Amino acid sequence: MYQIGENVALRTAFGPALLSLAQEDPRIMVVTADLGGSVNLGEFKQAFPDRYINCGVAEADMISICAGLASEGAIPFAVTFGSFLGRAVDHIRQGIGHNKLKVNIVGSHGGISNGMDGPSAHAIEDVGIMRSMPNFTIVAPSCANQVENAIRASVSQSAPVDLRSSPVYLRLYREPLPVFTSATEEFQIGRAIKRSEGSDVTLLAYGPHVGFCMDWLAKLQGVASIDFLEVHTVQPLDEDAIMASVAKTGRVVTVEDHFIRGGLASAVAELLVSRRPAPLRAVALRDYARSGPYFELRDSIGLGVDAVSAAIEDVLTLT
Repeated sequence: MYQIGENVALRTAFGPALLSLAQEDPRIMVVTADLGGSVNLGEFKQAFPDRYINCGVAEADMISICAGLASEGAIPFAVTFGSFLGRAVDHIRQGIGHNKLKVNIVGSHGGISNGMDGPSAHAIEDVGIMRSMPNFTIVAPSCANQVENAIRASVSQSAPVDLRSSPVYLRLYREPLPVFTSATEEFQIGRAIKRSEGSDVTLLAYGPHVGFCMDWLAKLQGVASIDFLEVHTVQPLDEDAIMASVAKTGRVVTVEDHFIRGGLASAVAELLVSRRPAPLRAVALRDYARSGPYFELRDSIGLGVDAVSAAIEDVLTLT
């Protein structure tokens, strides 16, 4: 769909991907909190006006509408900024979680990718919020060519996870990111993807930092032999793949555009404690970021290549 090497924002890829699925499945609907333009849903709205609802800046209402639609057999996608989902946590918990309804929540502009709008618009707690609730699957694609596969898998029975009746949180990003995967690359929710073989350190990432770490890999491999896994499904983790890597390397570094608590670092720490304790270092946000261009914020807040390299060097000193 997209050419390797071009820059495409995941939010831009979302609308066309959902339109393609909706043309095949009449149950697909969109309920958005005034975010249709930001995630490229114009063609969806034009093609299916009776399956598109803009409820305005009312995230709690958006979730409740989706719960009602799901209870009647529709497959709704609730679309808003990831940073604003906090307004609707009670409705997500009570309406979707408790009732085990098939609602797909899309949090766009994840992490600090909405850089210029400042920390109030940065979604740095969203993964932790969703991880804290039972039954939610959390998927964060890293490349525009993964978006359609992630959407399709989120409404189907796909080994090893059957999502026909489970709620999904799909995390998207604002900034254009390099396309580095083929549209035909296998993408299974719940299955990590090995991006490089190594023996010294297990490196785990999701979202934009998969592509970033791929770009940085030559420098990082100069520090240590890196066994790099893309963990696009933060919940449920591909525990076996991670533990197989850790059995080989004995050390772990996680990288994510999210607050250090509640996200991938926390999930992996829980896994290590339960199955095979190993030294872990986390590259993640430890405070709110400022306003500014995304890539400048990324590096200044401690999510750039120097931070990843330092974490790898640090974990190598631990036994």
